[in-house]
Amino acid sequence: MRRNNLFWGAVILLVGVLLLLNSLNLLPGSFWTFFWPLLVILLGVWFLLSPAIDRGSREVKELSIPLEDASSAEVELHHGAGRIQLGSAVAPGMLLQGTFLEGVEHSIQRSGDRVRLALRPPHGMVFPFPPFGYTQGLRWDLNLARGIPMKLLIESGASETVADLTDLQVNELHVKTGASSTRLSLPAQAGYTRVHIEAGVAGVDVRIPQGVAARIRIDSGLSGINVDTNRFPRSPAGYETPGYDSATQRAEIYIQTGMGGIDVR
Repeated sequence: MRRNNLFWGAVILLVGVLLLLNSLNLLPGSFWTFFWPLLVILLGVWFLLSPAIDRGSREVKELSIPLEDASSAEVELHHGAGRIQLGSAVAPGMLLQGTFLEGVEHSIQRSGDRVRLALRPPHGMVFPFPPFGYTQGLRWDLNLARGIPMKLLIESGASETVADLTDLQVNELHVKTGASSTRLSLPAQAGYTRVHIEAGVAGVDVRIPQGVAARIRIDSGLSGINVDTNRFPRSPAGYETPGYDSATQRAEIYIQTGMGGIDVR
């Protein structure tokens, strides 16, 4: 914990010094042109070093939620700072199974054949950046049920999100994140999937399975945009697979970012 406090104390000290120098007009050019890239670099250092720094004993909670009579689901992941690993390896009859470093709270509502599940950090541990003493923040490793139509919300702060939805039937995906790294593999057999990604200072990596057509619209600030135009040629509104409207498997994707990198292929 002492090494972690020193690391984040150094980060805050450095940012404070830069703000002071900027207020005294001692920095060349616009301060904000390099403040956000610096923040991304510091977060990258945190992601790389946290496993080596944080080796203390921390609570790990296991959670399993059965499907019962549900044939469709709405799942909300209200995460803070840390890491989310999402996949589809659940036992038969289960909606969700996972492990949660530092615990988790959940609420569930059932109405007929539909279930709504929301996961949140334990009370008092909601934070957009990793606090002192917690280099890894919250780590959620979870899996969701295959074969049922699903609406999925992922909301996080300074985090790394890796979501493999290839085998899931996610028809609506909404990702809201701050300073983060987000890697998404979209469903391969969901029919139609609507994807809305809102990110701040972020790296967004989207993988679209072969055989899935896509219509892609990107609204970004200072971002490096890389789209596979062999699969998704430019269109008046963005990028689009030829014959998109008649495709059996298709995804409509809207990405909105402030600063970072976007890679879609």
